[in-house]
Amino acid sequence: MRLNLFARLVRLVMPKRRESTYVWITWVNRLISGEDYCEWSSWFKSNYEGNSYRKEPSSFDAANWHIEHTTLLQNTRQRFENEGYKVFIQNQNAIKLQGQTAMLSGIPDLIGISGNSAVVVDVKTGQPSPSHSTQVLMYMYALEKYDSRFRDVSLEGMVVYADHDLRIPDGSVTEKFISNLGGLMRRLSADVPAVKVPSEQECSFCPITKDDCAEKFFLQEDSDKKDKFSTTDDF
Repeated sequence: MRLNLFARLVRLVMPKRRESTYVWITWVNRLISGEDYCEWSSWFKSNYEGNSYRKEPSSFDAANWHIEHTTLLQNTRQRFENEGYKVFIQNQNAIKLQGQTAMLSGIPDLIGISGNSAVVVDVKTGQPSPSHSTQVLMYMYALEKYDSRFRDVSLEGMVVYADHDLRIPDGSVTEKFISNLGGLMRRLSADVPAVKVPSEQECSFCPITKDDCAEKFFLQEDSDKKDKFSTTDDF
């Protein structure tokens, strides 16, 4: 009884709306790459203060990730410095690009500048994903508009993995890419909530709880039911 009463009282404190739409690049790179489809999740995060609503508990090992990520980043920094680049990392690279409908923000891991060329780098400790390239493309797009240093230089991108690099050539930010990004940003800044696409794959990684998304998909905890499938004799 007390627990139910507490839960009801908690919901009296509703999520607080942001003064304006704020989009973090890693909230949307999987939407642009076509790996995720639930725009509502990004719409909610972009329009409500992150500290004003409950989030799902995470089993992600953040401490170990930070150690591995920092090691790979420092090794990458040393490599670029050895090649003669002037290197900027993390918060030195903060981007805040204000559009007519929303602000696009992000922090590239590393930017290297040498003469009339520059490279935007993000390091990844996990398995390769199309969204990693999309993330770097978004950095490339935003930097050319946000920072005058990158408007008249050859700007390339790179995703650095533990065992290989993926290069993104200058000119990869196409008009089609900009159009797709602009359309998504306008949908995320709309007063009407974006479309919900609940699924096991996306909901299992989404921090938003059922308090704010009643449609959220949950895995069946009963293993007997979870392992049952519909059957057919047709094949």
